[in-house]
Amino acid sequence: MRLNGAGKGRGGLVAVPRALLSLFVLATALLASCGRAAVTSRTSEVGVSRGAGDAARQEYGGLTFPTWEKEGKAVDPRFTYPVPAQRPGRDFIPWTGTVSHHFLTDPLIDAWFREIKARREVRHFFILSPSHFGLSTRDYSVADGRWECAAGSYVYTNRNLSDQVCAALGVDYDNQVFPDEHGVSTLVPYIHRYFSGADLVAVAIDGEPPVNIGYCEKLYQALAPFFDEAGKKENFLIVSSDFSHHGTPEQTAFKDGISEGFFANPTKKNFIAAVCDNRPSVYVMASLFGPDVKACVLFHTNSFLISGMDGDDITSYFFSLFD
Repeated sequence: MRLNGAGKGRGGLVAVPRALLSLFVLATALLASCGRAAVTSRTSEVGVSRGAGDAARQEYGGLTFPTWEKEGKAVDPRFTYPVPAQRPGRDFIPWTGTVSHHFLTDPLIDAWFREIKARREVRHFFILSPSHFGLSTRDYSVADGRWECAAGSYVYTNRNLSDQVCAALGVDYDNQVFPDEHGVSTLVPYIHRYFSGADLVAVAIDGEPPVNIGYCEKLYQALAPFFDEAGKKENFLIVSSDFSHHGTPEQTAFKDGISEGFFANPTKKNFIAAVCDNRPSVYVMASLFGPDVKACVLFHTNSFLISGMDGDDITSYFFSLFD
């Protein structure tokens, strides 16, 4: 059993066979093209934007995306996890951070969200994820759907906010990316667990090098209006990212040493030091930092330390929060 590479196609779970995935994508795209006009016309009726009630959400007519919780997945109880490397002070109020999207790190993702919950409420989560499988048909893929957590419970797209993001990016919705996009679906059940009234804006982007600064800047400009001082009090920016990939322990330690330089000096000029699969989102986050930004790395570990497996194919993880 391999935990990295192709075997992590669903955040540590078994990847969908390519032929099956292609068939599913085609079917999803056809459904989306047939139903998009009807779904769009229901935006105000459905009420999944600000202030929507449970009764209105039950009338939701968009696409439904699965999550590990709906599928009943669980991590191996023999895996081992670190205790927090540091804890921020009581006056630390986070509004963004980096979190792994590998379900292998389940207890650490849970602890990361629990730390946020202990310090603040969140109305709207903005998740910036890599687009992992080359399924994007737009420069920036924005979701318009709901994610099913435990049976019968959902976290919904905020269409009002998502429409604004689409307009700023010059794209329409790109739903075929999200049924198998673990960069979003891995995280959603924790949002439901700790912030049951919150909703989502989910964006999947090309996160692999080389980094196009113009591409990153456009994403920043689209999101910046939601993260002024007022916006930071009700919105939370999630940078869904794993760090060093496919290395030995020595290679992983070397790359993580570079990434530690970003967390020690989290600035826009230094964003490229984050050796991860989602540098455009790190650029956005770093561009939003003020001069007095405070950083806290709750956990730093890797897949080999957790599982004891695949020592030549290691992925590393930084769970961080910023105020």
